[in-house]
Amino acid sequence: MFFKKYSMFCVLSLCASLVLSGCSEPSSQGSEQAEVDVAKYPWAKEHKNHPEWPLEIREEVYGDADTFSTPRLMFWNKYKYSEVRTLWSSRLDGSDRRRIIPEEVFMQFRPVGLHKPSRSPDNRYIAISGYINDRATRQLYDTKEQKLITMSGGGHPSFNWTSDSDNVIFYADGKHYNYKVSTATLTQREIIYSDELFLLPGDKEFLAIKHDGFWIHKFNGEVVRKVDFGFPKEWEMKNHRISPDGKYLAFMTQGRPKAHFHWVNIATPEIEHSEKGEGNGVIFSLDEDVTLKFGYNPRGEVDENNKPVTYSIITQTNILTGEQQVIRTKEMRMWGLRSIAPIAITNQKAQSN
Repeated sequence: MFFKKYSMFCVLSLCASLVLSGCSEPSSQGSEQAEVDVAKYPWAKEHKNHPEWPLEIREEVYGDADTFSTPRLMFWNKYKYSEVRTLWSSRLDGSDRRRIIPEEVFMQFRPVGLHKPSRSPDNRYIAISGYINDRATRQLYDTKEQKLITMSGGGHPSFNWTSDSDNVIFYADGKHYNYKVSTATLTQREIIYSDELFLLPGDKEFLAIKHDGFWIHKFNGEVVRKVDFGFPKEWEMKNHRISPDGKYLAFMTQGRPKAHFHWVNIATPEIEHSEKGEGNGVIFSLDEDVTLKFGYNPRGEVDENNKPVTYSIITQTNILTGEQQVIRTKEMRMWGLRSIAPIAITNQKAQSN
């Protein structure tokens, strides 16, 4: 009897204590005193500085309606103190950053950084060049099933997807291949020789980069047109990219006192614009005649205390008029991720939504 009375007294005392302390137990979330597990969240400092950012890394989920409601940037990066880079995506302003592939995938599969991955138009598959057990390989990463699919061997791939997302075309071991996703079959194609190959919108023609120009081929490989810029032999065309509408080719020229970056109208073809520099961080926008350049604010900018400030910016440039618009990149430094060096704009179909 004494034990029951004593137990009831303890329960009432505990309830009284909870009432006096706010009727609830202290929460580990949102508390100023709560210690963050730095081993689990090495980017905790960034979160403390920007508490509106999520502490947990956002994962990209295939088919998520909100994620794929807008075009996305795809880029390599790694969170703070991670030793492994992986692929991420974000909206075009850098916001809504999401991890596409878990780092564990790239602990076994070592990607080649100079070989650009290419995402299927339906967003499900990503073609990646790399090494597994020191053997060159071409892999598809299936973002729905979250697994790798082996296609073929090594060399510079120049991945191209057909618009139906069912065929990825690439080079491997000195040959040209078509991998059909729906049937998991690999077929050798008639080779189109190039320094880099681009399948133009409509799936009817390829643009093949040559030493100082380009050739246009039909889908079956037949040559339609040859373009020679007449550059000196010591100049090299590097870092090519095609606008989403297939109107422009951009590239840089090396082998001269200073590298230059150029935009060329493929139909004309005329050099629309040239400027000193390598064009690093420049990709074509989904808007006609517009490029996006990802970089940092101009040097010398200071805050109200006269201290240098650094932040990431996106410069939108109209190729024809030279008009520019600059915005700050969103979510810079979240999870320790810094600037964006985009590979491509994906989910382009969302532009018209």
